[in-house]
Amino acid sequence: MIENSKEKEFITFTKAARLLGYTSSQIINRLIDEKHLKAYSFPDSSTRKVCRHEVLSLIQLSVSKDSEDQE
Repeated sequence: MIENSKEKEFITFTKAARLLGYTSSQIINRLIDEKHLKAYSFPDSSTRKVCRHEVLSLIQLSVSKDSEDQE
């Protein structure tokens, strides 16, 4: 089975925060602490990253919740 490469794309906390509309990456640390996101470490880097697909899933979840609240 071939996995979608977009599902395995990892991004920095700063880029993830910007995708969510924030200017600070501290929100990503909070989302990790609250178990909404998972941080990934790689042997060739000291920087932890998050999966882009998981961040976009949070956006979709938020949009779905907002539309339910408006009904």
